[in-house]
Amino acid sequence: MVHRRRRRYSRPRGRLTARQVAAALACGALLAVAAHHSGTPAQAQAGTVTTGIVTTGRAAAAVSYARAQLGKPYLWGGTGPDAFDCSGLVMMAWAAAGVTIPRTSQAQWAALPHIPASQARPGDLVFLPGSDGTWSAPGHVAMVVSATSMIQAYATGWPVEISPLNGDGAGGIVGFARPGGA
Repeated sequence: MVHRRRRRYSRPRGRLTARQVAAALACGALLAVAAHHSGTPAQAQAGTVTTGIVTTGRAAAAVSYARAQLGKPYLWGGTGPDAFDCSGLVMMAWAAAGVTIPRTSQAQWAALPHIPASQARPGDLVFLPGSDGTWSAPGHVAMVVSATSMIQAYATGWPVEISPLNGDGAGGIVGFARPGGA
């Protein structure tokens, strides 16, 4: 009897190759579309985010501020500079761009103009029910940074991070909004 040695697959070490990054982005896009088109009618209506948009002006400044906070800890009620909660992060990002928006995700959803997912671009806000919200008063908000990703301050124990643009773990996507002056 000949024993064949099983090939072991190990986790890649170091940086990802360009092919691995492209595959991950493609998978993320497919998962985002699948997440948007499953579940409740509101989720299906959410659709997908437009690709190929170049961000300039205030939206670019807001995204730049949010990116500079990557890795900082989550703190409920936090508005920086050392720690943030979800709505505090997007409020301060837009404040750095010269735009005032409300403090909480519920107030942001109520006050800001809603846009279809097909018109969403970097800097726009994406709202999710979260653990403490509802479909009419979302408890979580993040900032769109690409067609497949968002920056968020998710929860205690999670640093500010870039995540797939989907509703996994937060109850689905309620919708998108664009702060004034964007």
